[in-house]
Amino acid sequence: MKTYGLVLLVISTFIICACENESIKPADIEGTYHGTFNRSSPDAENEPSQVKLTLTNGQFYGESEKIKYPAICSGTYEVKGNKITFFNGCIWTAEFDWSLILSGEFLIESTSSGLTFHRKLGDISDLYELNRK
Repeated sequence: MKTYGLVLLVISTFIICACENESIKPADIEGTYHGTFNRSSPDAENEPSQVKLTLTNGQFYGESEKIKYPAICSGTYEVKGNKITFFNGCIWTAEFDWSLILSGEFLIESTSSGLTFHRKLGDISDLYELNRK
């Protein structure tokens, strides 16, 4: 029985280490990006918006060509594994859908030209496709 427990411990450690090696390192994503934001929703027109986003030393700031679609201002971010979490640092007015604020957790992928990050909120999907500048 002790051997079985030891084998499980070794296998678990190997799996954890393997997963950590596939994670994105915060320093690797620092830079300025340009690209598109698109929201897929049964109620939305699904028009993309051009965005600019700068990530540096755990801080972000950016803007969108369309006012509050998405709502990007500034704040901090944290990368863990294949997830990036944005913490909005700006004050917003109440007349728009606050789920459009760049805030919360996204799955992040590094591509040959930049980054993509996406999330699903019920039947809404947000996708940022960004190229490094």
